[in-house]
Amino acid sequence: MSKKEGDFVTEMEKQLFDKAVEDYSDMVTGLCLVRLGNRQDAEDCYQNVFLKLYRNMEMLLKEPEHLKAWLITVTVNECKNACRFRIRHKTEPLEAVSSFYEDEHDRQLMEQIMKMPSIYREAIYLHYYMGYSVTEVAKITDSREGTVKSRLKRGRDLLKIMLTEDEKTLDREELL
Repeated sequence: MSKKEGDFVTEMEKQLFDKAVEDYSDMVTGLCLVRLGNRQDAEDCYQNVFLKLYRNMEMLLKEPEHLKAWLITVTVNECKNACRFRIRHKTEPLEAVSSFYEDEHDRQLMEQIMKMPSIYREAIYLHYYMGYSVTEVAKITDSREGTVKSRLKRGRDLLKIMLTEDEKTLDREELL
């Protein structure tokens, strides 16, 4: 039973919803940022994901054990919709994703990851940042396990090259 405008929310439903937002907010935000590459689109997707959860309150009541998987699926689909919209409306990203991370090392690493092609970026984020297995990443991205392994390997190799080049640039700047 979906919630519509004017429907009443019980106190228990409100508490479950608030807890879900608290528990999964960082996960949804991070996935949106990695997939979309800019904070504004990520915030829009974040809102859409949790609005869908609110309207689909039975997910919280009947299937709480599947909530995380459901949120990831909805987030991925919302990001795909945002990408389609961006392509049709030719919008440009306005800021770097790295501002989401407070630690300087994490910020620099995420800046490099965000420069990677999206297929590598997504696999690396889901596997290394979110802790999903190769099998789970394959299901989330609707890919084969071998494809995910290849993307992770190529992504790591690319990231190593990018970080090495970045260090060389810093070394040259220090010499000048």
